[in-house]
Amino acid sequence: MRLEMGIFPVRKVAFGSRTGYRDGSLTVNAQELKEVMMAEGGFLDVRFDLAHPGESVRIVHNVDAVEPLYKVSGRSCAFPGFLGRALTAGEGRTHKLAGMCILSTTRYPGPQTGIMTFRDSIIDMSGPGALYCATSETANLVACYEPIPTASNGEHDAAIRLATLRGASCLARCTADLKPEKIEVYELGEVGPTLPRIVYVDQVMHQAVMVATYVYGKDLDDSLPTLIHPNEMLDGAVVGANYKTGQKVPTYLHCNKPVLLELYRRHGKDVNFAGVIITRGHRDNQALKERSAQYVAKLAKLLKADGAVLAHEGGGNSSVDYFLTVQALEQAGVKAVPIMYETADPGSGDFPLVYTVPEADAIVSKGLQGQSIVLPAVERVIGSPKFKPYGGTLVDTASSFEVTNADLYADEWGMELSHFTGKDY
Repeated sequence: MRLEMGIFPVRKVAFGSRTGYRDGSLTVNAQELKEVMMAEGGFLDVRFDLAHPGESVRIVHNVDAVEPLYKVSGRSCAFPGFLGRALTAGEGRTHKLAGMCILSTTRYPGPQTGIMTFRDSIIDMSGPGALYCATSETANLVACYEPIPTASNGEHDAAIRLATLRGASCLARCTADLKPEKIEVYELGEVGPTLPRIVYVDQVMHQAVMVATYVYGKDLDDSLPTLIHPNEMLDGAVVGANYKTGQKVPTYLHCNKPVLLELYRRHGKDVNFAGVIITRGHRDNQALKERSAQYVAKLAKLLKADGAVLAHEGGGNSSVDYFLTVQALEQAGVKAVPIMYETADPGSGDFPLVYTVPEADAIVSKGLQGQSIVLPAVERVIGSPKFKPYGGTLVDTASSFEVTNADLYADEWGMELSHFTGKDY
């Protein structure tokens, strides 16, 4: 499977009379884009704003972030299962507006309880909070959606997801006849037999609406772990819909998982990248968690893996699934390296992980979840003038106030993107 990714780096986005790309700048005809995004209905209106890295801008009500992709050649399309048939992605040529996102923001119309609760988050485009946000380094075209008051949260969520994906692909389509600045080729060719075979285990979330992940347009309810080629992920086969504060994982990240890209860079040098196993976290009971863990280990053995690197999405309950998977891999003879955030303050005496197993003896820490950060006042706010930190009280969004890093958008992955690490004390 060979994927050519044509890269069009975007450093600046501006509104103009026609949509087009030139020399690192993307011009967007907002009215045309609005018509594309509203074609299927499902919400009252969408308006647009812009936010660039380094600006004194704070964005709230963040939902998903999508890096624009357009399929130039190949059997599939960008974001298959949503924008076209669920044909296997990861082949042919795709053009990417690299370094920018359409960022969807909204308020949900219906009552929210328990799991099915949208937890608000902040993106600071500058200052100390920016380090913890997954899309503070991208040029963001912010789509602010107005819901239909009578719609359910699930209906509104589905409508804006489709609109955002359609808008993203529409923007990237302006590069269809242009020559990319560079072409990145992704292909798992044959390598030397002595290199260790490494699999990437991607544990994603599915619980309900607001806490979900889609593969080829379908959520992972009742799914078993499965194999997926890394090219499929790069090509938009996996779409994010998990909106639990710092645990949010936008589609942008599913298409740009840092460890997956690193394994590709090292393929044929010091590792043999054997493929990806995608699995769901937060199984409903112990038996289902153990079944899933054993299934991951079986797939890894079928791939003849020597080792596995594991990604984690979610919180406490999902940590049990995660470390049971580590245990199953180790017991099957596959060396497992989990990458996990910590939850205990240094010096507190508390155990730094929610759950672990004796076999987890090569853990990579990506920093502390829950630490306090004072955000500075900002010049401009996109979204509501009021913000409520998780577990806190309303504050003026433009003012300086204290949050935990869990209030920052996709913080669990933001820390990894910014190369945070845990330290021994």
